[in-house]
Amino acid sequence: MDRREFVKSGLLGLALSQAPTLFWRTALAAEAGEKILVVVQLSGGNDQLNTLVPYRQELYYRLRPRLAVPAREVLDLNGRLGLHPALRPLMPLYEAGALALLPQVGYPNPSRSHFVSMAVWHTADPERKAASGWLGRLLDQGADPLCETYLGASTPLALTGSQALAPSVESLEGFELRLPPPLRTRWEEALLRPRQGEAEAVRQAFLRLKATLAQVGRARGVKNRVDYPNHPFGRALADVARMIAAELPTRVFYVSLGSFDTHADQPKRHEELLGLLAQGLAAFHQEMRLLGREREVLVLGFSEFGRRAQENASYGTDHGKGGLMFALGPVRGGVLGPEPDLEDLDEGDLRFQLDFRAVYAAALRFLGLEPASILGPGPAPIPLV
Repeated sequence: MDRREFVKSGLLGLALSQAPTLFWRTALAAEAGEKILVVVQLSGGNDQLNTLVPYRQELYYRLRPRLAVPAREVLDLNGRLGLHPALRPLMPLYEAGALALLPQVGYPNPSRSHFVSMAVWHTADPERKAASGWLGRLLDQGADPLCETYLGASTPLALTGSQALAPSVESLEGFELRLPPPLRTRWEEALLRPRQGEAEAVRQAFLRLKATLAQVGRARGVKNRVDYPNHPFGRALADVARMIAAELPTRVFYVSLGSFDTHADQPKRHEELLGLLAQGLAAFHQEMRLLGREREVLVLGFSEFGRRAQENASYGTDHGKGGLMFALGPVRGGVLGPEPDLEDLDEGDLRFQLDFRAVYAAALRFLGLEPASILGPGPAPIPLV
């Protein structure tokens, strides 16, 4: 990271205004062996029906004469539902009880707008009154030692609090302060001189920033023990694994995989995306197992909505409502919900049958937190873990 990128990223502004809280909390955060949450965002609206396929329903094939996954190719789960064949790397995890699939997850009065629906999922507020993200609100709690990191270019709303912002890390190799040597020398010298008032607060903020950069730098010396897909999503998961292996004090990681907005030419594109997802998750779980952390790390995946039950004229599917969530790790494995009823649709969409906040609540409880303190009154946690 050069100086321009550093300023652009907002970290400098953060150091000047809020780092005395954020980075200090970072230094005080999780201890080795504590529970960790990894959130995976599938951006664009993943198609549930071609991910968790109701291959025994004849109506599925009538609604999707060109897009339906042939029954002979489906990876059978329970005699009624099966996974898309691109998800084969996840089958051993499903059979081992380490993968939970939650169909038709959503919220009341669902919106088919990407912007509106993603805002609802990020704030955990279907009424769209909250300005902060559900994980960002953890950062706002001064007594909470939890800290968070986004593996990507720009921190999402989910990790944005009203007072604090989780750092975004595009890659471990790039997350360092790069200043020209003369300027770096002056900066280091300036940090050694105590000051008064706001100038001292800024100096303390930069000292904590420097310490945090050094912590991340330690993770750069850690090598992955398994291979990940050579794709930004795979590399992000690989970096998460390295940071966990380096015992960085981060308890929430957030990564994303985009391009699920499959209005046209869906089959090949969806297959590629699901393949990347499955390969990345399988590699990550394998690395957690090799680290002896597979019982301490929960992966939670979501998309802002599912897609309409009927295919469109462009060889794709349009925005729908209820969508698929998944959880990987120390979970109650299996399909946690009924088979989709294609005879009972909501304006052509799968009805939502499970409020996503109940899944969030289960994840917060996994971390040892009280869900109501973050989500407010709402659905009780589901027995996910």
